[in-house]
Amino acid sequence: MKNKLHLISFAFKNKILTVYLLSLATFFYSCIDPVPPQFDFKEDLVIVDAIASSVPGNTFVSVKKTFIEFGEYKSKFISGCKVTLINSVTKEEVMLSEDEDSYLVSPDFRVDEGSEWELEIITPSGKTYKSLSEIVPSRVPIDLISDTYNKEMTFDVSKGKYIPGHEIRIDFQEPEATSNFYYFQYRAFEQQTYCQICFYGVLRFGECISQIDNPAAKDYYTYICDEPCWKISYNQEISLFDDAFTNGKMISKLLVGKVPLNSKQNMLVEIVQLNITEEAHKYYKTIKDIVDNNSGFNAPLPSALIGNLFNQNDLEDPVLGRFTAASGSSKSIFVKRGSIDDKIVGEYRQSQTEIFGDPLPSPITYDSPCIVGRNQTNQKPLTWPE
Repeated sequence: MKNKLHLISFAFKNKILTVYLLSLATFFYSCIDPVPPQFDFKEDLVIVDAIASSVPGNTFVSVKKTFIEFGEYKSKFISGCKVTLINSVTKEEVMLSEDEDSYLVSPDFRVDEGSEWELEIITPSGKTYKSLSEIVPSRVPIDLISDTYNKEMTFDVSKGKYIPGHEIRIDFQEPEATSNFYYFQYRAFEQQTYCQICFYGVLRFGECISQIDNPAAKDYYTYICDEPCWKISYNQEISLFDDAFTNGKMISKLLVGKVPLNSKQNMLVEIVQLNITEEAHKYYKTIKDIVDNNSGFNAPLPSALIGNLFNQNDLEDPVLGRFTAASGSSKSIFVKRGSIDDKIVGEYRQSQTEIFGDPLPSPITYDSPCIVGRNQTNQKPLTWPE
């Protein structure tokens, strides 16, 4: 997956801030060619995307830094950080564990409404980044969830055609007493047939070993899961809502998620409705406006700009991104996709296993473990049908 970085300056709170728009060039298995730089790019910028949520399994911290490789603008995960959530009142500390591309808490962790939290990150180089504290707002429950299949769900500018998929909508009662700000996410669970694909290589002892110089090797091999395993995918668009014009009203059929048809397997889609602060909503709204005006469908998530994080020992050292404390509710819907005739988004790869007798290094391998993390789980989702 390649990343591109665009540099944008804009007026915000009467100041001109520099916004670094981080673009994921791979979106639903399609790539955007890198664009020539039109600015001086700065390497080693730290980008943080962090949410502490009242919904179990929804809390995570991503820490990346920017770099240039062969003239392309990229970002990479910073491994080895010490990441801690701190309750600003009780001083309780919750340590996060490193996953393949993020830092995670235990699956049952949740923050309480009204509690106050902050984030601390210590990088391997010794820099300490902290956030301002945030109070977790009150949650608003989801009442109903529904899905609709749309052959023309979203227009893909790079391909010049529409992308099919399922639109997810929800109903909820908007409270009248307070102003509310919403940030919607989804997690889509698909049961995996195979847990590993090795391109130009074979799986040996948990790693793909290159066979690019072996003329008898196939271009890829698939390895079935050795236990039940579910792939988890996430929203690729920013979905927001506020009650400026709907305070106290019943909200019906609000579009909160677009799930592309990236396979014909059935899936469970969990919508997470996060209640966030007004400051957080302004931050994400700024990103959404930049993304929507920049590249449409192929503008990636997340973008990064200066938020509520700082280097406590060097205030001149910019850190991009934001820490957000949120309460939330979730509701799931099981979506059947086996009877859809439309072509899937991206490339379908058939099973291609190793065969006994192939001139491959020993031992011949047929299966792979389910590597548990933010993008994969061996725990059956609670509302997955029997």
